[in-house]
Amino acid sequence: MISKIVRPFIKLLGYPEEFTSDPDRARRARLISRFGVLGSIFGIVYAAFYMLIGHKCGALIIMVCSSCFAAAPFWMRHKKSIDAAAHFLTMTLTCGFTALCFAEGGLQGHAIAWLVSVPLCSLLLLGQKAATQWAILAFLAAGVVVALDLMGIRLPVTYNMKWNTVVSAAGYLGLIAFMFLLGLIFERGRARAHAKMEVALGELAAANERLVHLNNEKNEFLGIAAHDLKNPLTVILGCAEMAGLTDNEKQVHKLLGSISNSANRMRDLITNLLDVNAIEQGQFSSNIEPCDIGALLDRSVENNQPAATRKSIEIRVDASEGLWANADPAATLQILDNLISNALKYSPPKTTIHVHTLPEMNSILVSVRDEGPGISEADQKKLFQKFTRLSARPTGGESSTGLGLAIVKRLAEAMSGTIRCHSALGTGSSFTLRLPICSPPAIVAAGSWPRFASLESSVN
Repeated sequence: MISKIVRPFIKLLGYPEEFTSDPDRARRARLISRFGVLGSIFGIVYAAFYMLIGHKCGALIIMVCSSCFAAAPFWMRHKKSIDAAAHFLTMTLTCGFTALCFAEGGLQGHAIAWLVSVPLCSLLLLGQKAATQWAILAFLAAGVVVALDLMGIRLPVTYNMKWNTVVSAAGYLGLIAFMFLLGLIFERGRARAHAKMEVALGELAAANERLVHLNNEKNEFLGIAAHDLKNPLTVILGCAEMAGLTDNEKQVHKLLGSISNSANRMRDLITNLLDVNAIEQGQFSSNIEPCDIGALLDRSVENNQPAATRKSIEIRVDASEGLWANADPAATLQILDNLISNALKYSPPKTTIHVHTLPEMNSILVSVRDEGPGISEADQKKLFQKFTRLSARPTGGESSTGLGLAIVKRLAEAMSGTIRCHSALGTGSSFTLRLPICSPPAIVAAGSWPRFASLESSVN
């Protein structure tokens, strides 16, 4: 109930937004705002009570203090200074309670007990060093009152003594309520700060986990790069040296072929590394448009036919006509090339690769199935991760970077598609690409199929 009443005043008094960047400054600014509201409310209640019993001097002191309490948050906003507002509040407390001591009989009144709150309030608002100074000042103020009493100087009571019991009861009971509410404000601030710290620690732990993961990937990348680039580079250097030592044209031609193959392996590795880095950095810019899946599939089969011929593998295509997908042509072609080339890598010679396309609901499915050794369940769990090396090995000595399927998955997801694998040991593997379906363009001029750029042309 009290919270509902106080909250609008807190919003009104508020604190500058620039204080929120520092958690401690935000906590202190919040305390000043709430302290101003709390002090104002207490002051209004006590001033009204003192006016009712004819304690005009006390009512005047409290009204001045209440005005200072209410002004402190506004001053903080205007001056953009937390310390100035906190010192002002602490000074108001010290001066106000000391003045009440001189208006309510010194040690005989309750006001001196309120001086106890000054060191605590200054500690919450200002910190240890400044609080120590204000504690000394509050001690001195109380000491003056005590000293006067010890000297036999009785300070006046400026209200009718018949109200003395009521005034004392109101003072002490109010002090209990004030200290409790002050502690409650501090505790809620501490709980809020603790909750933010827990969130920050959770984010830090997650960031550390990501850094460890990235560091492991970096180490893995360096190992793969050192291994996969060193071997073909060694072949290139060896073949180049041997080519310079022989005049046999047939031998030179063979060595040049080895150099070309090794250079292609190095190029493919570097291209894959650049592609996956560009995608994960958010630099891949997809160009979504209607794509003729049949035309893209024909081109992919044509690209992979030389590798199929070398291993005496047949690529059998069963494609439905007129299937158009809403996708990026270059990225889709790269996915198809990767799926078919992977099937060729892991298929034994003289087998068949089956490629099917069909519509399904709002999607187009492209399935590439081989007759290879299949993929174990353990390998399937890490199939689309970067730098994954499967237990199955290419059947023709082909190279594998462990990046191709990771790139395929990210490209498919960038086009609102998916890629799935279905396999079992000894039965071959089937990879299914799912892309959003779309209607074919109204007019497609003959021979106007776009020339597909590499993925690099789609990367900013």
